[in-house]
Amino acid sequence: MNPSQIPIRDIKPLLPIPDVSFYIFTALIAAGVLIVAAGTIYVWRRWHFGRKSDPRISWVKRLEQMDFSDAKRSAYLMTKYGRLLAEDKRRQEIMAQLLPKLERYKYKKRVPPLDEETKRFMKLFIEMSKDAL
Repeated sequence: MNPSQIPIRDIKPLLPIPDVSFYIFTALIAAGVLIVAAGTIYVWRRWHFGRKSDPRISWVKRLEQMDFSDAKRSAYLMTKYGRLLAEDKRRQEIMAQLLPKLERYKYKKRVPPLDEETKRFMKLFIEMSKDAL
């Protein structure tokens, strides 16, 4: 048979192939932006809230805001937070001297006002604790 005599079968046109590469590229860019944003937020929150998590800062603030006119409450607060804040040798020595002085202001219904020497020791301890932070 001659090639020109071959019967032509029905030749169909080319089918269009859907091009989704643009959508895949857009999805990858969006996922990358979300991952970078989530990582940035995580690092920022970790850094921002991590630096405020030191409880010693709040203890010193409570001692600074302590009302010296209420001797009983002052003695209890100073004992509680003073023991927690006495980390170095100097502050431990001051607390060792201060605790017996505070004993007369605790465990009683009515207590006398704080004497000046006890107030001075308490303020000295608070200042030393603030400087140590």
